[in-house]
Amino acid sequence: MCENKVGFWVPRGYDYRETWVQCGRTDPWGGRAVCDTCASDTATAADIERAEAAIAADNAASRSAGWGDW
Repeated sequence: MCENKVGFWVPRGYDYRETWVQCGRTDPWGGRAVCDTCASDTATAADIERAEAAIAADNAASRSAGWGDW
C-alpha cells in the first residue's frame, strides 16, 4: 500500500465527523481502506483482491475448526 490517507464520514451524535485512515489499514467499519490511486492501479487492485481472498479462506478454515472470526 501507499502512504495516502482515505477520508471517512462517521456518525457522531446527531452529526458526522471526518476521520482519516492510512491506505491499506482497517476502515471504521472493519473493511480495508483503499485510496483512489491504489484502486485505479490494476496491479495493486489485484494484490488487494488476492490478499482479501486469502484472509477469507483463512477465516473459513478457522471457523470450520471452531476458531476464528464469526
